[in-house]
Amino acid sequence: MKKKTKKILMIAMAAVFGILMVGSSTFALFGGFGPKNQVSTQTTTGTPADNYREEERATFCGTSEAKSNKYITEFKIPTVCSQPLAITTDPSGNVWFTESNTGKLAKFDPFSRFFTEYENSKWPKGDKSMMWGIGYASDGNVWFTDDAHDVVWKFSVAQQDYTTFKYPVSEGGQALPQRLLIEGKKILVNDFTGNKITFFDSEQTGQEIRYSKLQFPSNDTATASMALDPDGRVWYTVWKYQKGGHLVRYDPKNSNGTGFKLPLGALAPNGISVGADGKIWITDAASSLFFSFDPESQKYTKFITTVPRELTFGNSSGVIKTPISRPYWNHFDQKGRLWFNEQTANSIAVFDPAKVSLVEYLVPSQNPNWADCGGLSACGIAQILDFTMNDDKIWFTEWVENNIGLLDSSIPLPIDVNVEPSEATLERGSNATLSFTITPKEKLDESVSITAATTAGPHDLDVSGGDQKVTAGDQPQTLSVKVTADKFALSGTYKVVIGARYHDVTVSKFVTITVK
Repeated sequence: MKKKTKKILMIAMAAVFGILMVGSSTFALFGGFGPKNQVSTQTTTGTPADNYREEERATFCGTSEAKSNKYITEFKIPTVCSQPLAITTDPSGNVWFTESNTGKLAKFDPFSRFFTEYENSKWPKGDKSMMWGIGYASDGNVWFTDDAHDVVWKFSVAQQDYTTFKYPVSEGGQALPQRLLIEGKKILVNDFTGNKITFFDSEQTGQEIRYSKLQFPSNDTATASMALDPDGRVWYTVWKYQKGGHLVRYDPKNSNGTGFKLPLGALAPNGISVGADGKIWITDAASSLFFSFDPESQKYTKFITTVPRELTFGNSSGVIKTPISRPYWNHFDQKGRLWFNEQTANSIAVFDPAKVSLVEYLVPSQNPNWADCGGLSACGIAQILDFTMNDDKIWFTEWVENNIGLLDSSIPLPIDVNVEPSEATLERGSNATLSFTITPKEKLDESVSITAATTAGPHDLDVSGGDQKVTAGDQPQTLSVKVTADKFALSGTYKVVIGARYHDVTVSKFVTITVK
């Protein structure tokens, strides 16, 4: 692709994800504030940090050592400023991830806790690229995407060498290979700006990909990641930022594609997974929302995360009135729970559809250059841009802190929560009182903060009592939360999430409110 065209596409991505173009560098803000204006200096370190100006290095290369809390352990990558991104595991439990500032593929052995970083002699010196997609194939090769060079890479674990395949561009010379899904010998890659999803064989050779493709008939849309249902049908989203789009189902058996209009509030629906019951789950990277879609009824249900902690967004300037969590990618575990990364809440979350409950784990590392931190010391986000699962272990990357992290979801939670009633119907202008009970599973050494949010608009439902605190101790405590429907509220069914926040974890339950 021509450099001019690529720059235009990067600017288009900026409109979606908040990327700020500065000189020849791309500040992938993803909703953050970025580095402060400073006088440019340059000290050569002989490391990948040299790809950034000296005043940028804390922003992109990390600000602290690896940290840990009760649930999460972080591991510092040996190479400085590697910027880990896509991540997966192999059948032996090894963790593989891309280094977007070095062009290397790296492996982490969780038993020996040893990193192996594989030199990539084909990588242009000083280049960097957002490598969003990765997959481990059954033949022992690791595949990953490279959006800066419009290629798909194959790494032979046995031979320890790299092969590149030129990714096909669309009309107008556009291409941005993003996520990657391996199903048997077939590899699927979504072309985020090229309006297509490609299928190709993992055993092919040569420099050009021999591929087939599917496209949804729309122009100037983003084509996001994809998922397969048990019948082999492909599900993905196409959308324009803040302007809606479609959830698409494609059946390769008969080449039939069907589009379902996305619901209101879906601004940048990137992540997608298929549950065991056939429902489609979508996470929205430009809000705090996630959605389920029932193919039988063709209806969406909207959910919302809790409000991010202030220590993640800072707000020293006072300009942030409605902080959002930005749930990005999502995956189901073997227990039927939906996991997703909350990028700007600096958290990993898990939603249980059966219990209609949400647990959010706060990641310990924070980079203050990506939030409105001012002089706050404990503030910011680590840019958790990808994660993968291996049984109860959730592995994730911290793009601007040069860490990979491990969340052990088998560790018991300190509290349990329950809310009654679990659903209520309100006339306009009326209210309902909910009883929210917190049951300690251990003796609590600090108070528990209550938080609440709703999928309704600000002039439809009001939730009061969601900012209380519960004293420490070991006895169950119940408090009241009132939900009021505005006199002019829009009729409909909404979700209210009420959470209890203790140390590094938030445990929540959802209530269904119907306004008549």
